[in-house]
Amino acid sequence: MSIKTLDPMLAELKGRQHSFAACLAHLALWGVILVALQLSGCASVGKIGNQSIPENAHPATGYTLANHARSRPNGDTAIFLAFSGGGSRAAALAYGVLQELNETHFPNHGKQMRLLDEVDQISSVSGGSFTAAYYGLFGDQIFDDFKQVFLYKDVQSELSNLVFGFMRMVQRMFTVVSRTEVAIDYYDKYIFRGKTFADMQHVVDRPFILINATDLAVRSQFIFFQPQFDVLCSDLSSLKVSRAVAASSAVPVLFDPVLMKNYHDCYTKKPAWLSETEKRAKRTDNSRLMQAADAMNRYLDKDAPAYATLVDGGVTDNLGLRTVLRTVGFAGEAKDVIKQLYPHKRPKRFVIIVVDASTSAETDIGKSKKSPSIADTLSVVTDIQLHLYNTETDELLKRRLKEWAGQVSTPEHPVESYFIEINSQGLQKKKRNFFNTVPTSFSLKKDQADWLIETAATLMRENKEYQRLLHDLHAQARPLDDQAEIPSSGLSKAE
Repeated sequence: MSIKTLDPMLAELKGRQHSFAACLAHLALWGVILVALQLSGCASVGKIGNQSIPENAHPATGYTLANHARSRPNGDTAIFLAFSGGGSRAAALAYGVLQELNETHFPNHGKQMRLLDEVDQISSVSGGSFTAAYYGLFGDQIFDDFKQVFLYKDVQSELSNLVFGFMRMVQRMFTVVSRTEVAIDYYDKYIFRGKTFADMQHVVDRPFILINATDLAVRSQFIFFQPQFDVLCSDLSSLKVSRAVAASSAVPVLFDPVLMKNYHDCYTKKPAWLSETEKRAKRTDNSRLMQAADAMNRYLDKDAPAYATLVDGGVTDNLGLRTVLRTVGFAGEAKDVIKQLYPHKRPKRFVIIVVDASTSAETDIGKSKKSPSIADTLSVVTDIQLHLYNTETDELLKRRLKEWAGQVSTPEHPVESYFIEINSQGLQKKKRNFFNTVPTSFSLKKDQADWLIETAATLMRENKEYQRLLHDLHAQARPLDDQAEIPSSGLSKAE
């Protein structure tokens, strides 16, 4: 997420005319829009979509990693995918990785298996959450219709018409419905088809999906799984998936936050898993884990905010990767986590694949003595923060993955680790420049989407860690063709 995310939505209203009269018309339109947004922003009231925990709720039926693991046989290879933010660009890149895993086979006890079948968890943020949630709900159907449902569709324009249409803005001056609710209704009707988390938790042939947002009220990451909802005394299974994805991609200012009610009425004492997390954090002097526990404790405080106020998950983690640290931290020591998440047999290989769709903006900063524009300055500042944080997260998880593999390895059962990073740095300069011109919006041209999908396969195939994994598995990947050429519509920008 960055300030650039706003540009494509606003561009829908600006048009491409350059006459003086057109400029005056645009200024007048912007005046109406800003007034309407200000008035509607003051009047907007969030809708509550989560329910309290039923009295007869049983812990074994909740949407948790442990419950999912017990119902799903695991193989020798445990794969965790992290899908970053970045609008439809991120969604397409993530889809390309899923497609590559789907078309890569390896021998297993005399049968050929897909590498995709070894994926146990997918953590996602913002644009990546659309792909993750769709796969979690509909499985292999994603390869039949997701391009038409989302990737090829100009969702950006449709949302713009719904949110910023003149009649809609006039109507919103006299209502309390937020802009985000309009988007949620759209996602629910046209993408996720009214499905709830209950529809995901009973499926055993798909990975566990972890959708991430940011809670402004407690200033921390918010994960859509039952332990997070336990401290709200709330039931995740009845929540619409569209609401979670909207929260994960709710760019601050452009979209209003998504609210989750804190029901405050089911606990007389702190949950045992949270108490154990606090003890472990103190014993190991783990400040990150203690910070996560403190955030959870704030929900239990009698003076806690009445609502979790959720915005784009990229505010706290644009890669969706730190979710690994938090979920492992809540579950216990590495050996305890392995017993919980892999109760059937211990994997021989742990694999993390990070799909990073972030871009770097080209600006005129430093090319002359002219002071940078406000837009260029804000864009570069957010880019600096984003990429430095992403790098630190990558390096931290790379080290931790090796540590965890070492902790659970034995001479009789060695465990190998693989950390695979998929990002634009693996592209040739010309293609990387084009990648950076693909906007962070919910709108892609068909040739852009196809290029991103094929580029994901190329980046996977050329990644040395991925090559090592394929070699160790004796895996057979589909031959790469040369179709990942820059779309003709983008040549002038990339050259």
